Amino acid sequence: MRKYFLLAAMLVFGVAAFAQTEEEFEFFDRTDEMEEVQVPSYEKKHYLGEEFTKMFFALKEQYVYIPEKTSINMNPSPTTEKPAIYNSVKKLDKHYKKMLKKGKMSKEDVKERLAKIVSVGYSIRHEDTAALEKMLWTIKDVAKLEALFTEKIVLN
Repeated sequence: MRKYFLLAAMLVFGVAAFAQTEEEFEFFDRTDEMEEVQVPSYEKKHYLGEEFTKMFFALKEQYVYIPEKTSINMNPSPTTEKPAIYNSVKKLDKHYKKMLKKGKMSKEDVKERLAKIVSVGYSIRHEDTAALEKMLWTIKDVAKLEALFTEKIVLN
């Protein structure tokens, strides 16, 4: 009897673990808000041009902030909210830059893929993303990371 109980418990946990990796996330699309962002002249230009400079500046404004000064910390350093999401987008940006330099991807393909990923990253900032962030912390492979952003996250 005990063996059957353990077998059933393992089966339930196995199915739950498998279902968690196949989860699809659905969020509200907020990419139209990116158009309102004004990029300061001192901001470093993106390797894909002015449009992506604006997109990445908007993304940075969403995720990175400098906390207020306190008596303990007179010079606070920038803090990233939801670092799993922000760092994943930055990681994919670096990956695409390398692929472009090596000639393994065309500039148009990189623009198309990266625009989708940055749009997703920007749109999900104010959503409940705890389950997604948990998944992002475990993914090390860039292909799996890209698949998660392009196939498993849906913007409405």
